[in-house]
Amino acid sequence: MLYRAIPFSLGLVLGRLQRHPARSLRALSVCLGRAVVIVLRFAQPLVCLPWRAGQLVDGPVARALVGVVGLIVLANLLASSSTLAGWATVFIVGASRGLTGARRGHSSSTTRRLQSATAGPVPFDAVAYAATLAPFSDPELRRKAREIAHALQGGDPTLTEEDRRDRVQQRRVIHETLDARRVARDGSSPRRP
Repeated sequence: MLYRAIPFSLGLVLGRLQRHPARSLRALSVCLGRAVVIVLRFAQPLVCLPWRAGQLVDGPVARALVGVVGLIVLANLLASSSTLAGWATVFIVGASRGLTGARRGHSSSTTRRLQSATAGPVPFDAVAYAATLAPFSDPELRRKAREIAHALQGGDPTLTEEDRRDRVQQRRVIHETLDARRVARDGSSPRRP
């Protein structure tokens, strides 16, 4: 029925356009303007829907499955027969078992080593922290040491015991850096805190 209604409506519009072109164009532009407003009003939620769905589904398994499904679709498009496409699909699914996390119950030795290595607290790396202090001037380092001392004396109640240990180490490295700079500049002996 729709295939008859469209040419009929188009014929009416074109017939009206032939008799009264200015009025017809104005009416047509008003109708098209309203249609565009309606489409744009409802388009925003529809355009955002795939993005929101992608954010909800996003994860390592979903990302691996996207690649597998893409390969399956590509193989089915390029296959010359349905039998070849079926076997290509079986091969791709079988070959991709490691990508999708099919080994759920087993943990590899690498995974166990990583878990045991990250179980304890991470030690403070004084050499790396000292390297980050190089661009700072002496007054900036003194200010930083004062801020750390204030936080340690009770100014920051959110510090955990591990954070306190790290802050004490940071303050020690800052004082050592200042002492080394003073010795290099003046040639005097380093001061003891």
